[in-house]
Amino acid sequence: MRVRILPRETAAAVITGSVSAAGWAVAAATILLTTPVLVETLVLRDRVDDLPLALILLGVVLGGIVAVVLRPRRWVAMAYLVVAGAATLGYEVTLLLDDPGIVEHSPYLVNRPALALVLVGIPATRALVGIAWSLLGFAVAIIAGVVAYAICGLTIRPGFGPLMVLVLTIVAYLTLASIQARIRRRVPNFDDLESETRALEHGEDLARRTTAVVHDTLLNDLAVVMNAPDRIDERTRDRLLTDLETLRGADWIRTSAAVDLPAEDAGLRNDLARLASEFQWRGLSLHLTGSPFAHHVLEADVAEALLAALRAALENVLRHSGVTTAEVEVIADADHVTMMVTDQGVGFDPAAVAPDRLGLRTSVVERMAAVGGRAQVWSAPGEGTSVIISAPTSGRDAS
Repeated sequence: MRVRILPRETAAAVITGSVSAAGWAVAAATILLTTPVLVETLVLRDRVDDLPLALILLGVVLGGIVAVVLRPRRWVAMAYLVVAGAATLGYEVTLLLDDPGIVEHSPYLVNRPALALVLVGIPATRALVGIAWSLLGFAVAIIAGVVAYAICGLTIRPGFGPLMVLVLTIVAYLTLASIQARIRRRVPNFDDLESETRALEHGEDLARRTTAVVHDTLLNDLAVVMNAPDRIDERTRDRLLTDLETLRGADWIRTSAAVDLPAEDAGLRNDLARLASEFQWRGLSLHLTGSPFAHHVLEADVAEALLAALRAALENVLRHSGVTTAEVEVIADADHVTMMVTDQGVGFDPAAVAPDRLGLRTSVVERMAAVGGRAQVWSAPGEGTSVIISAPTSGRDAS
């Protein structure tokens, strides 16, 4: 049984995106842990009047983090950097304006919101994108700090916290990218390896059959001619002509790997290409990976349901995911044609979908069940969505 795994590039994108997701958690924890320290410090320094404003500004930063987690899109992340940057500026001015000595007493307390700016960005699927967002957040944090110290008339002391977080984040992304690059070099692409193996097997099979045919026709015929009398009889002549036709026609060369695709499979492949082109024009780029269709016939209603379910899954990505790319992997074996649609969008909670909502339940799951196929949907808020659609290649799945 073949184990289904994510396409290599999709898996790499998911792993890289987890670094950004971890940054959200660390940023939120930083703000939450800063709150009690802030309260204690301002109370001890007899600055209770400044406490409400400082807490409100911390709340703005935390609210921005929550917004990015719930809707991980570029414009939301940019809005977060603007709003949280302004809140960070106000927070630092609030702490420094009437009490410059707080920098000496609690330097870490002043730049805690700046750490959250470095850590939060959209869920990057590539290391360079993640580094770019971290650098942008660091720049906003530094600008906020410089302006705050200038307003308060103090010597700039932004602290090393944001810089250390930036360095650690860049190291994490680069380490992950390096590991993935080594894996790409050392571990073969299994789809390519499978195709190469099939080609080698086909070549070996062709060599065996060529040897057998040459032995059974050409070599035997030469032996007959060499040992025959001056004139060969009619029966021998017919045999020689038959062998010549066999070699000339080359039907014996063909194997199952060289036979043309059935019309049904060719049509299905063409429909998939047209579907990819259509969604490309509508703003959704599809990365098609996996094995080509196997040489098995799909019933007309099964092929129609498979394409309709795939279209519905892609429509869901286009309308609701908030991303412009999706992975479509096609896997075909002796019994099923399976398609997996994966996106790194906002995701959703399948358990929270109301029973009266149609959506993927009707357009994908029930449609495939009606023709003996299967469909399953995996999703979570902020984690993207994966839809697996499987259809039987011959007859309907009895199970």
